[in-house]
Amino acid sequence: MKKSNSVKLNLFFIAFTILVTTTVIFTWEQVFRAPVFAWMDAHFSNKESNRFDFEQRVEHYIISTMVDVIVVTILLRLVNRQQRKLVASEERYRSVFEHAVAGIAVLTAADWRVVECNNKFGAILGYQPHELIGRDIRQLGWGPGVHSSPEELVQALDGSFTDKRELTVRTAAGIELPVSVSSGTLATEDENLIILIIHDLSRRRQLEIEKEEMQRQLFQSSKLASIGELSAGVAHEINNPLNGIINFAQLLKDDEIARTETQQLMLDGIINEGERISEIVRNLLTFARQDTHESTHVNIAEAITTSMLLFGHQLEKDGITVEIELEENLPRVLADSSRLRQVMVNMISNAQHALKHSSSDEKLLRITGSSLGEGSDQKVCIEFFDNGEGIREEIVDKVFDPFFTTKREHGGTGLGLSLSFGIIRAYGGTVKVESKEGSYTCFRIELPAVGAAQDAEVESLAV
Repeated sequence: MKKSNSVKLNLFFIAFTILVTTTVIFTWEQVFRAPVFAWMDAHFSNKESNRFDFEQRVEHYIISTMVDVIVVTILLRLVNRQQRKLVASEERYRSVFEHAVAGIAVLTAADWRVVECNNKFGAILGYQPHELIGRDIRQLGWGPGVHSSPEELVQALDGSFTDKRELTVRTAAGIELPVSVSSGTLATEDENLIILIIHDLSRRRQLEIEKEEMQRQLFQSSKLASIGELSAGVAHEINNPLNGIINFAQLLKDDEIARTETQQLMLDGIINEGERISEIVRNLLTFARQDTHESTHVNIAEAITTSMLLFGHQLEKDGITVEIELEENLPRVLADSSRLRQVMVNMISNAQHALKHSSSDEKLLRITGSSLGEGSDQKVCIEFFDNGEGIREEIVDKVFDPFFTTKREHGGTGLGLSLSFGIIRAYGGTVKVESKEGSYTCFRIELPAVGAAQDAEVESLAV
């Protein structure tokens, strides 16, 4: 192809030179010859031999000069035009090369040394591009394990761009980085070259791990949902015989048979404990019941008390002291009662877990409720404080992320705080956390009071 183009170019310039020469001669004969020689006759001798000889030399000089000037001028213009195109093309491909999303390097086929590489290639391997020039690419350490021989890289550089291999390379910082490798060959007049292309797979591997973890957590959540449904069914089954036990105890208490004080206390104990169990079952069923999520005026104090009943004596069994300090006549909030109880249960459960695994001698869970502001700015503030193990500073900002949990080995799903955050935000509130590792954790929930919440809702509808 190149030889054919060269022949065509030569033929073009031969034809072009003949055309220019013919045009110059014709123009000379028809336009310039007569006046030039008239001037010469007026200024030189009349010797025919000298005159003819001089005329020939002048004609040859003028014609040759004009042809050369025209041809060389046209040739230089063509050469300059091609040079500009070549420079523009080189800049364009250089820009593509330097800004490619993949790492690209050109290697010598003979000894595998880097002739040229782009910035991305150096960034992936942790080098400046100029630091890799002239270096044997095999010295970096390649393979499924970087301690293996570079045969894996040799197999990857087989000249086929479509045959990608996933290898591991050791970067300048000594990090083992997963990469995909593909290659192609390039032959020039002077040497054979290899084009090496690499892609960083670390982000993709991380996403795959996160996807697998998310699938595992979703499966775990599905199991928990099934357990919840089963628990609701069991609670229904418990409720009937439990009511029978309470009724039978009440009948024994109401008959006129004389009993000792101890026997009477035992009957009272059966009735009281049965009613307490019945209350727990009712709260459990209320918590598990499907609802329409309709917002009503919710009493925060009642929601907290109801949620606490679900834990029964478990907090006391774990040696946890519970302090509940609720301001009298707390304003109500506009929310769905079951969802709000879910938030309370999540907060209490997290505090219980933190205290259960705490080494502190005095384990304290303090729940406080108070009102802030007035009028349309009035809010209800609920705080859940525990002096448990606290949260590490580097992960405090992640506690509300879905599937993030520090209780993985204890069955945590990482959904409780995320769901709580979403529920509170849906009702125009905020959730904040303050913690010190090894000392305490405090979750602070703020919700608009009923008047403020209604004003905000009307305002949003107006907008």
